[in-house]
Amino acid sequence: MSDRKYRFALIGKFEKKCKESGLPIPMLNKHKEQWAADDLLESFDDDKLAEAMDYYFKVNQRPTWKGYCQNTDRLIQSMQAKKEDEEFRAVMRLKAKEWLDES
Repeated sequence: MSDRKYRFALIGKFEKKCKESGLPIPMLNKHKEQWAADDLLESFDDDKLAEAMDYYFKVNQRPTWKGYCQNTDRLIQSMQAKKEDEEFRAVMRLKAKEWLDES
């Protein structure tokens, strides 16, 4: 079980991201939702959670706390797949450039 302040900090970070994005701050029962935050904090690193939250706000027009909690693992997998794809494409662009320069 993670420390109570970290659970509330994660919820507060979500509310802050909503405010920064120009969205209305959701009305959350923090004492109820702290358990979802606890599950996230026990399952993932703090850095991964922060990256996933940033990515979630980037790809979702109307982010919700429940959506974030339920899809964090998918968000992290998606971020990893995107990173691998970008690396693969960079290698392929380099190979294509070399091939065109040979001609």
